[in-house]
Amino acid sequence: MFVFVIATKMLPALLAFQAAAPVAVPAPPETVAEFLLQAEALAEMGNDAAAVSPEADAIRTAIQQAALAYRASLAEAAQRGAPPASCPPSPGQAQLTLGDITGYFRAFPQVNRPMPLATAFALVMTLRFPCAKTPE
Repeated sequence: MFVFVIATKMLPALLAFQAAAPVAVPAPPETVAEFLLQAEALAEMGNDAAAVSPEADAIRTAIQQAALAYRASLAEAAQRGAPPASCPPSPGQAQLTLGDITGYFRAFPQVNRPMPLATAFALVMTLRFPCAKTPE
């Protein structure tokens, strides 16, 4: 009975404390440097923990936003009649993994790592999916 009384008296306090505890949701990376720091932190977690972590969600969200922005820039260029910066496959068919992107970003010189993530993603797409040259 003693344990039950303690548990019922402490439970509301424990629940209130847990509800008040802030949940640390990492901000999506905005630069190559921030992306690489977050990717390194994920690598240190190990595959299982990293796959379900809020940090992985933040990185995925940032890359998805950069991809959407890049696709929008390609569409705008097409509307203007300008040649595309790259010729990636249709959305969902690019086969570009987070590991691929991380590898490209690691190849950026230190001086370029403050570059916005969207700009860096566009450069990666240009390198990865160049348009075929038309014979002149």
